[in-house]
Amino acid sequence: MENPIHSVTNDLGRLHESYKLKPVTSQEIRRAVETEAAVAFTQSQKEDVSNYLAHTSDVAKAHYRMRVPESLVRTPALLNSLSLPYSGETAETRRSTVEPVPPPRAPDTKDFSEFLVAFPVSTSGQPPTKKARMQQGFPDDRMFYDKWRCEQYRMRQDSLLSCFTHRKPTVGKVSRAIQKEGWTANYPSPDTVLQLWKPASQAAAEKDPAILESVVSQTWRGLAIKDFGPGKGLGVVATRPFSKGDIVCDYHGKIITAEKGRKLMQSMVDEAGYMFFFKAGGRDLCIDAQTFPCKCHPHADTIGRRMNHSRKNPNVKPMHCTLLVDGEDKDVILFRALKDIPVDTELKFDYGVNRKSFRGEGLELD
Repeated sequence: MENPIHSVTNDLGRLHESYKLKPVTSQEIRRAVETEAAVAFTQSQKEDVSNYLAHTSDVAKAHYRMRVPESLVRTPALLNSLSLPYSGETAETRRSTVEPVPPPRAPDTKDFSEFLVAFPVSTSGQPPTKKARMQQGFPDDRMFYDKWRCEQYRMRQDSLLSCFTHRKPTVGKVSRAIQKEGWTANYPSPDTVLQLWKPASQAAAEKDPAILESVVSQTWRGLAIKDFGPGKGLGVVATRPFSKGDIVCDYHGKIITAEKGRKLMQSMVDEAGYMFFFKAGGRDLCIDAQTFPCKCHPHADTIGRRMNHSRKNPNVKPMHCTLLVDGEDKDVILFRALKDIPVDTELKFDYGVNRKSFRGEGLELD
């Protein structure tokens, strides 16, 4: 029957009494060990033993800072050499027979950067096997292996997010993108990608090939021009849902100076309803979408120019970008969704000035 230990000192006393052993105090053990160590060990080894035993609390406090892992491993090995079975030799003769304690193995000097050089991370690569890692001189544990997989996971996550810069994807679209890559493990789930998705920044929008293609071709998906009847005329409605932050379309037309735009307005007999004045980078500019159709798209009515005004309830907002079109920088006004936009909802933005007066102040789009 096993009984719990309540007092180590009393239980040891009963153990000595039961087996007729002479009680030995810790002080006596320390003296015996140090006596043997004084003869058998070198000066540095004797200091290790003394520090390891730490006779009193004062000594312990003085030497705790010296208890590095190497010492804690090395010193018990020294003490173990004192417990060799007695075979007639004295401590003096034992000095020459005790094998020297080997120094602790130096820690592996290779770091993770060297691991990445040996095993570069890519979205399509496979993690290195244990055999391959050991052949390159790396430890057989999984520390670098797991870090490598974390790097690949982040790389694949960024790759998926970069595929959906200007519009938030659906679960189906992300799943198809993963299947297209052929990944079977170590990739984020479609739900995770949707949670991490963020609207494209101005810099990201300027580098997005999908946005550039839509600007050049004027084929913005999910939008249609609708006739709202007498009194309102044409407008733009969503034929698919948009999420907050999506790039919806652009305001297409010829870029001219604001001064030239104002002169053009003065020469017009009818209401100048398709002149977009804006300020960006210290420049005062205007997009002339009044002339229809435009020279670059003679067979299509562009979407942005047909969006109506709403000062109180706009659901899209203009953003100035500079896109590289045919090797030249071009000023472009993109529209970003201010909120989730359901199907059949009309798209509107705040013109920023009184539409009827068209004083040409221009929106500040820096």
